[in-house]
Amino acid sequence: MIGLCAGDEIRVRYPEEDASTLALALGCSRIFASVLQMRGLGCSEKARAKHRPGLRLALEELFLGNEDPGGEGLRAALREGARVVVYGDYDVDGVAATSLAVELCLLYGADVRYYIPHRRLQGYGIHEDMIGRILQMGCDLLLVVDCGTRDRKILEGVVAAGVPVWVFDHHLPEGPTVREAGAVLINPHASNGDEEGVRLCATGVLWAWLFRNSLAPEGWLRERLDLVALATVADCVSLGPLNRALVFEGLEQIRQGRRVGLRLLAERLGLVFQRIGEEDLAMKLIPCLNAAGRLDLADVSVRVLLGEKDTLQWVERLVELNRKRQYLSGRLVDEISTAISAEERHVLRGNEWPVGILSSVASRLCSQFRRPIALAAPAGEVLRGTLRVPGGVDAVAILRDVEEHLLEWGGHRQAAGFSVAPERWSLVEERLEYSLSEVEIQEDLLEVLAFPPQEIDMASWREVETLGPFGMGNPRPLLYTENKGVPSVRPLGGNGRHVTVEVDGVPLLGFNAAKLLAECPNPRGWVYAPRIDHWRGQARLQFVLERIVHSGGVAHA
Repeated sequence: MIGLCAGDEIRVRYPEEDASTLALALGCSRIFASVLQMRGLGCSEKARAKHRPGLRLALEELFLGNEDPGGEGLRAALREGARVVVYGDYDVDGVAATSLAVELCLLYGADVRYYIPHRRLQGYGIHEDMIGRILQMGCDLLLVVDCGTRDRKILEGVVAAGVPVWVFDHHLPEGPTVREAGAVLINPHASNGDEEGVRLCATGVLWAWLFRNSLAPEGWLRERLDLVALATVADCVSLGPLNRALVFEGLEQIRQGRRVGLRLLAERLGLVFQRIGEEDLAMKLIPCLNAAGRLDLADVSVRVLLGEKDTLQWVERLVELNRKRQYLSGRLVDEISTAISAEERHVLRGNEWPVGILSSVASRLCSQFRRPIALAAPAGEVLRGTLRVPGGVDAVAILRDVEEHLLEWGGHRQAAGFSVAPERWSLVEERLEYSLSEVEIQEDLLEVLAFPPQEIDMASWREVETLGPFGMGNPRPLLYTENKGVPSVRPLGGNGRHVTVEVDGVPLLGFNAAKLLAECPNPRGWVYAPRIDHWRGQARLQFVLERIVHSGGVAHA
């Protein structure tokens, strides 16, 4: 999203003196050599190979933890005709992991069904009433994905009834785990997994464990990397070497179009699935898949991913739900932004707010105001809340301080959820407001590379894109060029919000930039990002304006 920023909020890196020499030695463009040097990858083949290793090598080096029991127990439980229940979660990681687990059970000939709780009425995690119903209906194996690590007390009864329980998760344990109930837990966070292991989303944990223990043919597993790519991008986990390899190969699988529901959804959204990239996942496909769990039942997304009967009907339902989510989220962001600005608050409650969209709204507000945000709303007889914090802040540690007053809670360092009894809300609100107001935000400077757009062409930017997939932990390179005189600004489109800014004869596309340029008509410089766009079957290189640098001296490196 475009915005204004001061010069002291960015750190400008200039191409090193030997960038041209490196480009000549590698037979590449100067922009590619400069980005390599900026990321510390220019000096050795070893460094570049480590940036995105082959998937097999990355998996061989992976350590998921010291409690990995091997695959024989699960293989024995997945016998033909076994009654298996997959218990999942309602976000994209949860529905992707659920889909992967269901397809694994079908591969073994098991009789499988799945259950995902209702976000508003039940909330995150294992619910005792549903476990009772599952046992009553008959179950030979319970597979839990993207939740369950802390649900020791509830799952004790399942194990005591003689039903094996396997949990594949990536949430922080924060105390006793289901292992103490006799369940098998595969969670790198709970087993001292290595750096790459703890970066995995739940779908990644399940997939990598299946691969390392040969629980399915390699070709079958590789075809299901599309699910891993979706979940990895959706959960905004850090794209270390293994996650980059998983997303890279997962995108290749998505482009094959074998998963019918995903292909139909992409086509319905106007995407050419043969060219889908990580931004298409983040901006188009994932919001639709998430909308089901936020405003309806996550089963809708599972049906699309599994390609169940009437897939096209479920795709249309996802698109409809996403439109509703966009409308409600936009209205709620505007409403809460006003309250935050007027009262300098961090914690807010709304009695009419839809619980399902609070996490995405809190994320947007956290980014907009650069402060931690907690939102809560009624859900049945309890209040359900979400907490989002900027980088460097620990959401789990903040909720741990009020744990005694919460009914449930859990999550990650930057995102967590909780539920609280209405009569305890005033106390929780007061404690959270105090804690969040005391948080010290460490603002990271935005790293940009000084490089003129007229020196970049399609071929050279394709070289840069080989360093992707881009995302958390491996950000897309941003470039900087100084403003030289009064810029030439022209309208783009007919709504008056978009403009093009000409820089040395090259147009920068400024989406929603008209108002910002009216406030800052003669800025210090421009932060921009090249992208390869496709229009009517033709590829074209565009330069998109990301920040307007309005004042102050820039930091140099």
